[in-house]
Amino acid sequence: MTRAEWVEASLAVVRCAAGGLNLALEADKVQAMHMSGAQTAPALTALLQLPARQPAAQERLLSITHPDGIRLLRVEEPVIRCRIPALTLSPIPPLMAAHLRLPWVRALAWLGTPPDATLLILLDAWRLPTGRC
Repeated sequence: MTRAEWVEASLAVVRCAAGGLNLALEADKVQAMHMSGAQTAPALTALLQLPARQPAAQERLLSITHPDGIRLLRVEEPVIRCRIPALTLSPIPPLMAAHLRLPWVRALAWLGTPPDATLLILLDAWRLPTGRC
């Protein structure tokens, strides 16, 4: 890949919120998004053991394509499909990843410019904990 191609490269993601954090999943792993009505689907905030927003945020239901089949996941709005420039992505360093207690965190990205930059945490949808509500 040439430098020009690298500068233009991007990753399609689905952005959402959970516990006040800005999170993203690879868009290729999100099959569909629906209005949330399935309270039996686990909430991302619960799976990650994050505090729920007060008052409760509106939720959407994501259908995640997983090797074991379709998994449903409730996420807080806003939910946005977008592209993140490859230059903004910082993979978790191997040493940190080896000691990280959150194996589903794959990369970080700073969106925007300081002081208004937003930290985005890229999650691996296939490695998220499973849960039953």
